[in-house]
Amino acid sequence: MPSLSHFDLIEQESLKIGCQLTRESCEQFEWYFRELVRWNKKINLIGHQKEKDIIANLFIDSLAFRKVVHDELPSSVLDIGSGAGFPGLPLKISEPNISVTLVEPNLKKVAFLHHIIGSLGLKSVHVEAKRIEEMPNFIQFQQAYDWICLKALRYDICLPYVRPLLSERGKVVLSRSKKHETLPDMMGFTVQKEVCYQLPFGFGERVLIVLSPTPT
Repeated sequence: MPSLSHFDLIEQESLKIGCQLTRESCEQFEWYFRELVRWNKKINLIGHQKEKDIIANLFIDSLAFRKVVHDELPSSVLDIGSGAGFPGLPLKISEPNISVTLVEPNLKKVAFLHHIIGSLGLKSVHVEAKRIEEMPNFIQFQQAYDWICLKALRYDICLPYVRPLLSERGKVVLSRSKKHETLPDMMGFTVQKEVCYQLPFGFGERVLIVLSPTPT
């Protein structure tokens, strides 16, 4: 049996987590995957090296953020510590109508992000070459985001800075390997819900923890 292409793998595994992609989105993901691997040989974008590792832990794990909503997609998403664009760019590719801001201080990664955004012709995607500690100092970011996504970052460092950035009904979505009982301090946030799912190819369970600010 012939092996599946990146296109087929991403389409197949996204369906398993309840995310149906258009053909155009799958083609964009295929190109994104190839550019990610090509650039990663020159600069250190990601630690993952094997094909299925990249697809599971970056692409599918990013698309899983859609599992925390049903009919109510956010209009604006802030991806903190975006790195090579995860989860922000997969969310944008799968949901073209949302506005996404990618925060990434590493200038080589910023160059890669601009390359992907420009080459795919993605609209309403902004890259901020900043650290999260700087974001609350700028009025244009205050109360601007419906979702703030934290993937592979220490929540205890980031949470103090994200509250001023949330819209009135904004939520923070943490991606973790364990449920919230393992979190010692919610730092002014309340757990709204948790969504568990399995990554493909035996990479294990992940949990999305949705937080909302605790009323003061």
